[in-house]
Amino acid sequence: MNRIAGLLVLTLALMLPQAAAARVDVNVSISIPPQVAFAAPPQMIVIPETYVYAVPDMDVDIYFYEGWWWRTWEDRWYRSRSYDSGWVYYESEPVFYRDVPREWRRWYHERRWRDYRWDHRPIPYQEVRRNWRDWEENRYWERETTWYVDGLQRSESVHVDVIVAAPPPVTFRQPPQLVVIPETYVYAVPSIDIDIYFFDGWWWRSWENRWYRSRSYSSGWVHYQHVPVFYRDIPREWRRFYKERRWRDYSWEYRPLPYREVERNWQSWERNKYWEKQKKWNIRAKPPKSSRQHYDVVAPAGPQHRQVISPPAQKVYRQSGPPVQKIYRQTGPPAHKGGKPPQAAKPPKGKPDKGHAKGNGKGNEKGNKGNNGKGNKNK
Repeated sequence: MNRIAGLLVLTLALMLPQAAAARVDVNVSISIPPQVAFAAPPQMIVIPETYVYAVPDMDVDIYFYEGWWWRTWEDRWYRSRSYDSGWVYYESEPVFYRDVPREWRRWYHERRWRDYRWDHRPIPYQEVRRNWRDWEENRYWERETTWYVDGLQRSESVHVDVIVAAPPPVTFRQPPQLVVIPETYVYAVPSIDIDIYFFDGWWWRSWENRWYRSRSYSSGWVHYQHVPVFYRDIPREWRRFYKERRWRDYSWEYRPLPYREVERNWQSWERNKYWEKQKKWNIRAKPPKSSRQHYDVVAPAGPQHRQVISPPAQKVYRQSGPPVQKIYRQTGPPAHKGGKPPQAAKPPKGKPDKGHAKGNGKGNEKGNKGNNGKGNKNK
């Protein structure tokens, strides 16, 4: 009896760690930061030498960059489309934060930037939301005000001899159609053999280890100094998933989206969570029969993700003659064609045996008996 009791105790001791581990996997969740109460819409400042905007009069760090509000809480990063609510956990440190000095609050109170006088001025948040794209595209802060810092050099003196080559233009036979990348609000052009994305009102592409963006899908590309934040959420296998019409282990029944429809609706789709609420990104919940291996890593880290702080200044690109018009090879799954299925190969000439002549059913049985028994007789 004592032996049986000892075995029961040993079994329970072995099962308890597994049960505890299972509870950890089920119950672990990432908490949402508490809401920040604002008596009025916040006033902001631009962080010198960046296009990052901060709320200086709060005891928490809240930033605005590239159309998103960002904040930290308990050593985690969160972002939102609103400055006071809707925070969503972000898995890594955003790229812009590397350019923000940790002493910026002290410099703000001392009204200096490094060793220069900083006559910062408050900017209403509505003005930032309305103008941040134009300010960044036109390099407003370094060209017009030098961020209100006395002593900083203007951008013209920095970029006199350094020219970053623009990527070759992309010639489309017709306006492109896009697909939405599942689990994101990033749109891609799958029918050409280079990666062109649409996100947050901009078209994006990479060329020679640099990133570029434009307001047009085919021209006007301007060098962008960082890897865009959306790129880390895109699996590197998305083109293979597209061709196989699956997303990880699920059937992906995507539909093409005209680019004008995307440009017109991307803001409302993202604000209303259109893809996950209604369409589920056109992904069927039931895995297909021919599902492949499961992919757990969304955006694996690697050399291709390292940040490009500044382009090399050794080369000066000068182009003579008209720009090269490059037409990229069309790729993607073969177009589905309707119609009748292909007909079977015609039998060889000659008189068929009785079984095949009568088709399915008893005629086939007789034909098989003839083959197994007396055989065919050729006249």
